Amino acid sequence: MLSLTFIVVFVLCFAIAIICILIGHELVNTYKSAFCRSYFYYLIAFFVFSLYAVWGQIGMQALLVAIHTTNDVEILVTHFIPVLGMPFFGIAMIMFLKMVFDLVEAPLKSSALSFHLIIFLIIATVLGGLYLGNKETLLLGKTISFYFILLIWGIEFLYLLFFTGIIVRHQNKVPPEKRKKVLQFTLLLVTGLLLRGVSLAFYEAVSWMLAPLILLYFISHLMALWYIRQQSDRLFAPIGAEQPNTDKKEHLYQKYRITPREQEVIEQLCLGKTNQQIADTLFISLQTVKDHTHRIYNKVGINSRMKLLQMVND
Repeated sequence: MLSLTFIVVFVLCFAIAIICILIGHELVNTYKSAFCRSYFYYLIAFFVFSLYAVWGQIGMQALLVAIHTTNDVEILVTHFIPVLGMPFFGIAMIMFLKMVFDLVEAPLKSSALSFHLIIFLIIATVLGGLYLGNKETLLLGKTISFYFILLIWGIEFLYLLFFTGIIVRHQNKVPPEKRKKVLQFTLLLVTGLLLRGVSLAFYEAVSWMLAPLILLYFISHLMALWYIRQQSDRLFAPIGAEQPNTDKKEHLYQKYRITPREQEVIEQLCLGKTNQQIADTLFISLQTVKDHTHRIYNKVGINSRMKLLQMVND
């Protein structure tokens, strides 16, 4: 029963990771925002690290138990796997750092990114040395695993503290109508980090608690991401057609039997308007705009605003 529980939780965790990455990809394909790109890359790197460090360790432990390896080998291999995922964690934190500068539209020097990358390489090297350095280290694998978890959460905490500091320092650069939403997004990031802290704090709890705690760790990213998705029209400018070609648009309309109202929606999309702006211009509801856009995508066989605009660009 326990094995089945972990299989179900693994599927759910993998599904959450895919959903988050797809939402990030949707934002990249809809808005011309450097923040959306950085957020997308952050999500990819973080979930690759999480899947590798959490489920790679669980899977390897189950395999080693099945083939009846010694306890020392099991400790060495299973507790070393998360260390191998450190490069992905480092990339995630660097993208997280870039996110905040993109969000407040402040410059970030490439030398600063290189410095952070070097720091993470040093951390990964030191951790590898602790695991492989001597016999005593191997026998204390579980203790080291605790400090590794503490290190991961501590790094996240420091980066989030820095993130919040940059938001507060540069809040005057953020337009007043966006300022509250940026602060709410930051608060949701803090909430997500606290949830991950709770899940990591009880990682050695009884087995029936481990599965829901792992699920909580993966779910913790959904709140901030979903909020950004809901507020994206108010925070970012949508992608518009740079050089729309009239002949290409007419060909598109005829080939895919685009209705007159759908044509009006496409014209507004080419102007780079948000869904709400399109609704206001055409005197229709926001949901009607979304329905028209969805039907257009289905008819043409695409799934993003960017691909539609690429079809009508000169």
